[in-house]
Order: sequence, then structure tokens, then C-alpha cells
Amino acid sequence: MKKIIFLILSGLCCWLHAQKIDLYFPHFAGKTYDFIIFQGDKQQTIIQGKIPSNGKFSLIIPQEYAPYTGMSRWLITNDKDGGGLDMLVSGKDFSVSCSESIPTEQNIIYQGNEENRQLNELYEKQQNIFARHDAMLHAIASYSKTDKNYPVFQQEYQIQKQQYHDFQSSLSSSPTYEKQLVPIINITKGIGTEILDNEKERADNIASYIANDINFKVLYTSGYWTTVIASWVSIHTQVLKDPYRFVEDFAHISQRLEDKNQYKDFVGRTTYYLTQQGKDLYIGAIAPWVLASGKITSFEGSLAVYLKGAVGTHAPDLIFTKNIGRTEDNKPDVKTIKPSEFAVNGYEKTLLVFYESGCGHCEDLLRQLPENYESLKKKGIQIVSISADTDEKVFKSKIDELPWKQYAFCDLEGLKGPNFVNYAVIGTPTMVLIDESGKILLKSASLQEILEYK
Repeated sequence: MKKIIFLILSGLCCWLHAQKIDLYFPHFAGKTYDFIIFQGDKQQTIIQGKIPSNGKFSLIIPQEYAPYTGMSRWLITNDKDGGGLDMLVSGKDFSVSCSESIPTEQNIIYQGNEENRQLNELYEKQQNIFARHDAMLHAIASYSKTDKNYPVFQQEYQIQKQQYHDFQSSLSSSPTYEKQLVPIINITKGIGTEILDNEKERADNIASYIANDINFKVLYTSGYWTTVIASWVSIHTQVLKDPYRFVEDFAHISQRLEDKNQYKDFVGRTTYYLTQQGKDLYIGAIAPWVLASGKITSFEGSLAVYLKGAVGTHAPDLIFTKNIGRTEDNKPDVKTIKPSEFAVNGYEKTLLVFYESGCGHCEDLLRQLPENYESLKKKGIQIVSISADTDEKVFKSKIDELPWKQYAFCDLEGLKGPNFVNYAVIGTPTMVLIDESGKILLKSASLQEILEYK
């Protein structure tokens, strides 16, 4: 019985053992600090404190995050010069110290944590390959193909490309955090797993790596989550420009991301960047995957677009509210209009234009729309504009210039107005093309996409 109790207590002690990082930075005594870990697009400050006079202190990772494996940031907060340390936490206890007043890679000492040293060594090895590659590339560009040394430079150039390929293969074959992190950092610099000369080939290589090979658990705690997702979206929308390939990659990533929090974060970031670029066609294309995944139960913020105002869905009614009489009486005049009601008298479609005065892209659009008004009219498209202005004078100063001023609306409620909310418009300008049955055909920030729609 005593032996059984001892075993139970031993197990309990292990379970209660907190993950700890011991630090010794005597020259920073008296400084306050934050200790930050990364969780997707969030930087979580999990510890705050003050360095004691002897410079020795410990960071205890809270139980809800332990054992933590990922990048972290120890940040000095009460010094105008800042300072701190980015370090890889390897899921176990370790110590880090520096006896110098100016910490450097050479004088910071880790004990019980080889991963930081190994990460630095990997980075240095890669930089050496790049340096030799760049030198040979410069030599090839500087010498004529008829020069006797040209074949030597060409051969060495190919050798460096092969060495980089072999280096990347060695990283992908290892499950260790630091080796999975290096390709992630490379993506933020536009570097893939191969050295390629053509931009589209580089984009294809990076997109394929993200869809098929990137370690999402490492990415989630790397501090590069948002940067990599932003790069992935831009590669597809600005370089590859193939919506079908984008959907295919998105579907593959959706299958790989089993963690619901990571999946929701990924979809939220992807949607945010697509919305920023006005690529609502892409959002509409991935909507079936998002809704069918079962991994997202609440659709708020940028995710609201999947339930409201998505391409292929029925357009919500337009609601316009105006206070009448004395303000204290609070008597609103509410008018509800179906978008399809505008598609009459020869018009087959309605183009809702959500904008805000003073927004640079909106001002450009408001200049372009009148120039293309007749072209849109010939296509049977009726323009209806909805302003996010909160100042009536500002709104009225614009509408006299609009050929469709009789269909220019504003409820002075800004982006919180019911129409912006119901159509999940989180940025301006946004245009929504609706057919005569009330079905949303296209959602975009690009007038060119509207003009080219058939």
C-alpha cells in the first residue's frame, strides 16, 4: 500500500511540476519585463515582472500553456532603448544568462537548451550557401559566355543550388522544431525550398510548400503566422492568379488543420487578407469548405462574410433609417428595400457600392464609376451607393456629382449601419453585384472585375 501511495504522489508531483526558465542578467537589474509567447495571430503576455537586484529570476510558464514549445519574447518594458531576447522554448526547463551589459549571440549562454544554438547554426549554414550562390550569380552576369572561366562559374552556381536543395531536404526529414522553423522564416523573405530564377516558379514552390508540407503546429507558435498567411494569399492573388488552384490548396490545408482554434485562426486571417484585396470571388469559392468543415461554430468579425452577403446567397434587404421630428422624440423613419427592386425598367442587375468619403480607394472608385456609368447602364446594371459617412454635410457634398444620385443612400451610422453589417462589409470600397432574382453574383473591390463580369 505504501508503495502504491508513493507512486501516486510521485505522479502527482510530476504533473504539478511547472515549466521553468531560469535567467541571469545582472546588468538589467531593476528593469521591468514582459514574457510573451505566440499563438497564431496573437501575442500572449503570460508573465510580467521586475528583475531583482542580483539579476537572477525565473519565468514559470502558466499551467494552461505548459509544456510550451515555440518561440518566445522576453521584452524589457521600462527602458527607452528597449531590449530583450527572442528565444526558442523547447518544452522543457532550461536556463539562459548573460554577464555583459550588451547581450549578443556570442555572450548569451543557454544551458539545457541546445535548440537555440542549433537554430543559429542552421541559419549561418544557409547564409553561407546564399553567399556563395550570389557570388557565382554575379560572376555569371559579369563574364561573357565565351570567357574560359564562365563554365567554372556556371558549374559552381549549379553546385550551390544543389547544396541548397540538399540542405532543405535535411530540414524536411527532421521533426525538430528548429529545422521546421527555418523554411517558415524563409517564406517571410520570399524564399522557398528551391533556388529558382522565375518569379512564378518561386511563387508556385512556396504555395506548394505551405499547402502540403509546412508544419502548422510550428507555424502557430513561431510568431510568423500572420506574415506567412498574408504571403500565401498574395502569392495566389497577385502572382499565380488561379482561383481553382487557390481553392485546391485551401481544401488541402483545411484537411491538414485538425485543431479547431488553428483552423478558425487560419480561415479568419485568410478571409481578412482576401477582403483587404477585394478578392470576394475567392472568399465565395472557399465558402463551401469553410461552412462544411464543422470546425467553426461562431462567425464573427471577418468570418461573418460566410453567413452574410456571400456570393451565391440571397441578398439581404436594404434598411435605411432616418430620425424625424425632434431628436428627443426619437422617431425613426425606417425604409426596407429589396435590392432586386432596382432591377427594373431595362435593368437586370443591381450594383451596391459601399464607400466612405475620404477613403483613398473610395475616392478613386467614385471618380471611375461616373466615367463607366454608361457602360454599366448598357450592361443593364443599376448603381445604388451606400455611404459609411457619419456627417450629413460630407455625404451631401458628394452625391451631387453622382449620375445615380437618386439612388445614393446614407443612414449616418458608419460601418456599424445595418447594411454594412448585413452584407458583412468590413472595409471600403466594396461592391456587390446582384441579379434580378436577388442572388449575389459577385463581391469585389475592383471595378474592372465588375466590368468584365458576364
